[in-house]
Formats: sequence, C-alpha cells, structure tokens
Amino acid sequence: MRFFFMHLGTLVGIITYFQVLERGHYTPEAVRSAAVIGLLVHGTYMAIARWRGYLKQFDIGVTLLFAVAAISAFAGIGPVVSLFQRYSPALLFATLTLTALIPLLLGRETFTYFYGRRNSPPWQQKLALFDSINRLMTVFWTLVFAGATALCLWEPTNPLYTLVFPNLLVLLVGIPAQFWLPPLYLKLYPPEFPTSTEALIMSMPFVFDPKAAGETRAHIQFRVSGEEPGDYYLRILRGRCESFEGMAESADLTVHTPNAVWMRIARGELDGGQALAEGLYRAEGDYQLLAKIPELFKTR
Repeated sequence: MRFFFMHLGTLVGIITYFQVLERGHYTPEAVRSAAVIGLLVHGTYMAIARWRGYLKQFDIGVTLLFAVAAISAFAGIGPVVSLFQRYSPALLFATLTLTALIPLLLGRETFTYFYGRRNSPPWQQKLALFDSINRLMTVFWTLVFAGATALCLWEPTNPLYTLVFPNLLVLLVGIPAQFWLPPLYLKLYPPEFPTSTEALIMSMPFVFDPKAAGETRAHIQFRVSGEEPGDYYLRILRGRCESFEGMAESADLTVHTPNAVWMRIARGELDGGQALAEGLYRAEGDYQLLAKIPELFKTR
C-alpha cells in the first residue's frame, strides 16, 4: 500500500486520461471526456491519498493540468484544446517540470522532501545536508522531466518519443540517480562535522571501517546525558555497522557519557582514555572494544 501511494497512485489518473483521449482519437470531444474522467479518477485518488497522508505536490500539478484541459474544452477555447489534442504528453512532462522547479526557485520545500522524509530516519532530517541532497535531487529531476518534455515535443505524434523514450529516461536515468548521485555529492563535498550527539552517533556507520572490524560481532550502547540526552546503539555484524535509537537487548559495551564529553572526544579535542580515567564518562562491558572504537570509526 505504501509503495502504491508513493510511486504508482498518481499514474492511475494519468493513464486513464490518455486511454480515454486515445480511444476518442484525440478529438476536442475526446479532450473534454478525458479531462473530466481524469479529474474524477485522480480526484478520488487524491482524497484517499490525503486521508492516508500521501498527498504529493505532483498530485496537485496533475489536477491543475486536467482542470485546464476541462475548462478549456467546456469554454470552447480552441487554441488550448488544440494543444491538448497534439501535445498532451509534452504538457504532462512540462507540468512535472514546473511542479519540481517552482518550489525550488521560491525556496520552498520541493517534491523530493515527500520521499526523503519517508525514506530517511528523523535524525538525518535535522541536518543541513538533508536539505542540500533534496535540492540536488530536485535539480536533477527537473532536468530529467525537461528532457522528457523535449522528446515529446520533437515528435508529438510518435509513441516512441511521447511514451517509450521519455519513460525510459525516467526509469533508466532518473530513478537510479538516488543510488549514485548523493554518494557522489558527499564525496565531492564532504559534510561538516555533526553538531549534535544524536547525529554524531547515528552517523557512525558512515565512517565505519569494515577492514578494522574483521570478524567483530558486537552491540555498543550509548547512554547520553546532559543537554542532549538519549539512548542509541550500534550493531556490528559481518563487516557492517548499523545505528538505532533506543536500547539494545544485550550490549557488549555500554558507554555512559555527557553529550559534550563525547563530542569533544569525537572531535579529537579530548583523549578518550584520559577522559575515562578522569571520570568524565564511564563504560561497562568489553573495554577492549572500547579501546578499538577509534580504529573502527575514522571520524577524522
């Protein structure tokens, strides 16, 4: 159900519109019927999506597109109706382009935030990097949609240019970008050091060294006090590290630390062993694992 509302639901009204338009042979009457039926189908979907908390910016953009077509058809605005007869695919992708671009230019939240908030943990959403990645992805998708629009305009009556090539552009260029573009951006523009203990601990898997870990299997619990209290833990298994909020069922090492102390240790401003000896923080469990933390996580 989640996958449907996030990725497929908006397509229902769009497919319906084009099916009705094609069966009506792209006549002005077909434009009117397709727009009205598309509005009804898409409006029903939007009502359900809003109820389930999955209403997207693209849903609103598609609604406006169908509304312009319907109003123009009923009002007898011939030039606009003619555009929908010949250029409906191009108008659709142009609508997606503008829906992505306008909020970006206005400095508002773009359509990518909808997906970002549902695919990333809350702590990541507090980082400035979250905004940077979302805006980067928006720029990329704007270019993809603009490219699809250009293809549709190149040969507006050829299905290869109005259906096959634009959708291949989305499927083969747009969608895979989420896997390679953010890592490339982070490589070119490394993020600043975390400013909160939550972000510091939860992002430790990003600086985890599998080679240093070897066959290590462990749960490391952090119980943070001070101005930013919280409980977090790391799970190291099979050369991988994952971070979680809350308490581990069984921890091999538990670190009790004020947030300011652990931040200073991570920045290299305070020696971890000396801080432990001075009682600035305390640990329970595997002290060898504690001593190995600087090797496992290369924060600098």
